[in-house]
Amino acid sequence: MKGTCLCEGIIFEFQEMPDLVFNCHCSRCRVSHGADYATQIFALRSSLRFVAGEQLLSEYESTGGIRCFCSNCGARLMNYAKDGGDYLSVAASCVEGSENLTVTANCFLSMKVERSTLDEATPGYDELPESL
Repeated sequence: MKGTCLCEGIIFEFQEMPDLVFNCHCSRCRVSHGADYATQIFALRSSLRFVAGEQLLSEYESTGGIRCFCSNCGARLMNYAKDGGDYLSVAASCVEGSENLTVTANCFLSMKVERSTLDEATPGYDELPESL
């Protein structure tokens, strides 16, 4: 899959993990994305490749990990664990073709805002599923 920031200064590619597209309702994702939840696509960190603009990538360390964004336009791009870890989550909003992916879970429902409605057919978890 291919992702870009708003100004298109950062272009990257990654291989998504099948069936791991989550709506995250945690307070950190809500605030950093300016929305009721953030749709995240999980990938192996080793699959990430920058095509252009890696020097524009900025990181913000917060509880729960590192949040990456474009230092030019501010677009949120991805998250990964502080310890490096094997996985990263990519903001679906910056990925070409992400509108065709099926959300497979809602996570951190314990933090969900009341105005946000859920698709009852999509599994829900109070935190991240243990399988991750």
